[in-house]
Amino acid sequence: MILVSACLAGFNTRYDGTNCGHPEIIEMVVSGKAIPLCPEQLGGLPTPRPIISFVNGDGNELIKGTTGVRTIGADDIDYSKTLINGAMETLRIARMFNIKKAILKEGSPSCGVFKVWVNSEKVEGCGVTTAILKKNDIIVEAME
Repeated sequence: MILVSACLAGFNTRYDGTNCGHPEIIEMVVSGKAIPLCPEQLGGLPTPRPIISFVNGDGNELIKGTTGVRTIGADDIDYSKTLINGAMETLRIARMFNIKKAILKEGSPSCGVFKVWVNSEKVEGCGVTTAILKKNDIIVEAME
């Protein structure tokens, strides 16, 4: 059993209410080989939701408390705690099912594996859920 980003499994959980379903991920879920989840929803964010970006750094820095995650635009709301809560809930689910691998959506502030948005620019780094899963010896792979 593995964890997969719900948007990759065809669920409309992305920030804009859409998905980026991949047939192979959908098949894994349908056949009972994968559990779909959205860390941002698990943390309490709605769908659709505002676009959010790291202020600087990435998920590792967010865990350390040296950066934040905020909305892009006029509202400027801090969602750092919400993303950490979603990442911790994801870890709890992974432990519950003894999961050792996850396939997550690249670029997301939660799920990004190699790239995340920092100040509206896509840069090298990982999302907070990826950072927490890796720190707990769960293999994380990326999918666009």
